[in-house]
Amino acid sequence: MYAAAGAVIEAVDRRPWTEAIKARIFDPLEMRETVATLAGTAGRANVASPHYMVNGEVRVIKNRPVDAVASAGSVWSSVSDMAKWMQCLLDEGRIPGGSGKRLLSERTFRELFKPQTIAPDSMYPTTPLVKPHWMTYALGWFQQDYRGRAVDFHTGSIDGMVAIHGLIRDERLGVFALGNLDHAEVRHALMYTVFDRYAGRADRDWNADLIKLYGDIEKRQTEARKKVEAQHVTGTSPSLPLEKYAGTYADPLYGSIEVKLDQGALRLKYGTGTATLSHWHFNTFRVKWADEWRPAGLITFDLDARGEPQMLEQGDARFTRKPPMR
Repeated sequence: MYAAAGAVIEAVDRRPWTEAIKARIFDPLEMRETVATLAGTAGRANVASPHYMVNGEVRVIKNRPVDAVASAGSVWSSVSDMAKWMQCLLDEGRIPGGSGKRLLSERTFRELFKPQTIAPDSMYPTTPLVKPHWMTYALGWFQQDYRGRAVDFHTGSIDGMVAIHGLIRDERLGVFALGNLDHAEVRHALMYTVFDRYAGRADRDWNADLIKLYGDIEKRQTEARKKVEAQHVTGTSPSLPLEKYAGTYADPLYGSIEVKLDQGALRLKYGTGTATLSHWHFNTFRVKWADEWRPAGLITFDLDARGEPQMLEQGDARFTRKPPMR
């Protein structure tokens, strides 16, 4: 839906989203270290590299561009530039500097932080540690109470990169943290620690709490993987010759997956990712991505009454096979 919002902006503003956001936000706030897409970082100095834990070792990985759905998270910035955006929000939409000039109208500002829906308390693993009495979602902001204060926050996560932006608007307090290790959840520890210390409290070791929390999550994930391995049925074969599984499978939300037979093996292409499929059991195949930081998974081909592949299942997504071109 962020991508849809970007399309709305383009329709109303009558120029690309990348140009609209630069003209309407970056330039007025003098955010000179901020670009709208990964492509805009080319030739710039001091650009962070994404990292991922691969086989127990932290490694640099290639950037995953999201420029095709730019408004869903393609912006590259710095803490100093994001501080300007944060100051604007903490001053109810005014441009920093004391001029009183508004970037956002009063009406727009109120709408930005107006709760739009109830948010699930399972959205973030950290939520049980915070124990909020309520959690809502505004226009791009999760909202909750924390130790009697109203918090607006949001995270960002792209392969190898993370961010968090948190505000306590009643106290004109903001926190912004960037990280270049995939899902380095120290971002939550930093935000809540700042909130605590600003209130004169240092009675909680958020780092220790999060290490235990995510350690327990990792244990459960390991147990889940072992459960999948235990369900592996040996001694089976695919129902069809491998070339019969080749084709394009599409979903109106998730896009298309292309499966091809190449040198005796099935290869999969999905977005910018490519993978090799190896037979797991029956009509289920294991997916091994060329980008080794992407976790392996399973996909299953569903056959119709004629024994032809009609659908590809990957997790909760179901991709329907397109008829071959004639």
